[in-house]
Amino acid sequence: MRFSSDDLVCRIACNLEQVHTADEAMRAWLPLVSELRPVSAAFEAAHPDGLRRGYLADLLVVSSLQDGAGGGSTRSRLLAAVDALAVRLGLDPADFETDEDGTGGALKAKDEQDGSPYGAYLVLALTGADPLNPDGEEKDYADTGEDLP
Repeated sequence: MRFSSDDLVCRIACNLEQVHTADEAMRAWLPLVSELRPVSAAFEAAHPDGLRRGYLADLLVVSSLQDGAGGGSTRSRLLAAVDALAVRLGLDPADFETDEDGTGGALKAKDEQDGSPYGAYLVLALTGADPLNPDGEEKDYADTGEDLP
């Protein structure tokens, strides 16, 4: 997927531990999905042997970096956009850590009970590219992983 240099691309990871059915999870996430309009969304039950319980969501959200009153640098525009998203998710915007270039970063919930009604626990943000695939090419993992312990 191609993005413009003025796009803010965010991966939002959510986990609802207290729901017991996929139906409950989808109803809980519907307002967020309707508002953010992700270009991609994946929903699944947490693996029984995994670290998380309940249901998981991975949202790929693309928005335009807005110019502030004085235009602003990419870093200031990034921070303004992430601040608004963090508040919407019920996370603390002050916890967002930018990368060295000021073009991306990560926001991690401090703990599992951080106050997000959607169970948001991780936001990865990058200007102009998918934070999980910054080169924009499809990944090919032909290795079976048999050599791993």
